[in-house]
Amino acid sequence: MRVDPRKLQELQCFMEALEPGGPPRAAFLRRAAKGLDRSGGNLVVMDASFNPMTVAHEAMLKRAAETCGAAEALLLLSHANVDKAIYGAPLAQRLAMLEHYAGPYPNVSVAGCSHARFVDKASALRPLYPKSTGLFFVVGYDTLLRLFDRRYYTNMPNELSALFDVAHIVAANRDNIDPNAIRRLKTGSEYAAFADRIHFIALERVYSRISSTAVRTLKEKGNYIGHLVPSRIADAIAALDLYRA
Repeated sequence: MRVDPRKLQELQCFMEALEPGGPPRAAFLRRAAKGLDRSGGNLVVMDASFNPMTVAHEAMLKRAAETCGAAEALLLLSHANVDKAIYGAPLAQRLAMLEHYAGPYPNVSVAGCSHARFVDKASALRPLYPKSTGLFFVVGYDTLLRLFDRRYYTNMPNELSALFDVAHIVAANRDNIDPNAIRRLKTGSEYAAFADRIHFIALERVYSRISSTAVRTLKEKGNYIGHLVPSRIADAIAALDLYRA
């Protein structure tokens, strides 16, 4: 991967243009050459901080695409996160990593989004795809728990209804999630109302234990990370000189 400072500046401007002050908005950085057409189909969306993308993200995306029969996968980077400040790699560098990763895949798109909540992301993505498109957001169990946390809503029932009217959630297991928390979630009335729009996929333990935090920590110590990130992400990390001590 060759690093062009002008390209990084363009990517920074791309994300700055998706400022979250107005209505939810999304824009393509890379549109899949062989993705969904005008007749629609299913789209699997992975929205994450990608700081950096790991082989666990990749496994989740592939398993979710198989589960919902998706014709296209979308890697979505939001301008802001509901729980995390921007640290580690700047957003422009994260986009550069994702664009480099997607290069060989004709059915993988990359986009940016102005807003952090899934109800807003769904609204932002709708104008970019045919009306008949099925939206499937793939998340970890920890994100599923936050999805049903009242702290993130003004009117939780109405906003969850708006989300699940147009989208599904595909949740993957994470090694650090308390099983009791999931059991409590499933007994809640809010969850029950949308249970038919929530799907689960099981990742092998080797993937469920991987995190971006672990990748950054190893890299900062000068340790090998090639087993934790896709090869093209490793190439981009090296080219961009990211996650040094």
